[in-house]
Order: sequence, then C-alpha cells, then structure tokens
Amino acid sequence: RKCYMKNFYDYINKNILSSPTTVTKEEYQPIITNDNIGLLSNSFDTNIAASAFLSFDLIKCDTLERVGEINFQAMEYDEFFYGGNVDYMIYDSFRHLGYGTQSLSLLKQLLHENSYAIEEGILISTLPDNIYSQRIAMKNGGILIYEGCVPKDNPLYQIDHVEEVKIYQIKVKK
Repeated sequence: RKCYMKNFYDYINKNILSSPTTVTKEEYQPIITNDNIGLLSNSFDTNIAASAFLSFDLIKCDTLERVGEINFQAMEYDEFFYGGNVDYMIYDSFRHLGYGTQSLSLLKQLLHENSYAIEEGILISTLPDNIYSQRIAMKNGGILIYEGCVPKDNPLYQIDHVEEVKIYQIKVKK
C-alpha cells in the first residue's frame, strides 16, 4: 500500500499539479469571480442550492489558465469534522500567490449568496505542519477549534493514516 500511495502522489505531483491547462473564452463562464480568479463549475449538478458536492476549477481571469481546484461537501457536521468539508489544490507553478486564499473567499461568498451555508460554518482540516493551509483558513476568518488526534475508528485515520489534525471553523452566515 505504501508503494502504491507513493506512486499515486508522484503521478499527481508530476502530471496534475504541475500541468495547468487553459480554457477558451467560450468555456469560461464562472459562477463567481474577483479581479484575479473565477470559479468555474466542474460539478455534475450545476444547481448549487441542491447539490451535496460542489467542485470548481480555479481559472486565472487574464490568461484563462487553470490554477487549481476547490471542492465543498455538504454533510452532517459530525461526519466531516476530522476531514473538513472543503478541500483545495493549487498547482505548483501558482502556489504562494494568494490563489488559495482567494478561492476560499469566493467559495464563502458563493455559499452565503445561495443560502447553502451550514449553520456551523465550513471546516478546514490540515495536517499540523501544513502552515500554508492554516494561513489560508485564518485569512478567511478561520478559528482553530481543534488540535489533536484523529480517532482510530475514523475513516481519515483508517484510510489515509492521518493521526493528527488542526481544524479551523469559518463562519459563512453573518
């Protein structure tokens, strides 16, 4: 399993994280945008208010390059507590340029505008040493609500072998 996971992550890093593509002007129909990036839906269900899973490509407005992706899952609070309900990935050549912070901000706006936000807010779960994701959460109003061990019966521990996390809660409703 360890070898398989290493090969999988090597493939992701080589072929996906470092290989951004562009979209055409016709394809670029963002759901929400700011001056720098737009969220382009790649979900099967484009009805945001009715979908339990939202997935967006992050598109750079001026060049129409894909800079990453962000996803949101609507689940019961207890079901996703340790793993969070938002995940994002910024491609290598676009890291440390603020796109993660901007994409989370746009997602928050989108959830708020569509009355989709859960009462408790959204949760960002990070590994204790992932300071970049922690900064992204904090810049978007995230408050550290848990720092510690993942229960051994939790899928995050059993499947991904994650033993410790930091969890940030971000309020979406005002």
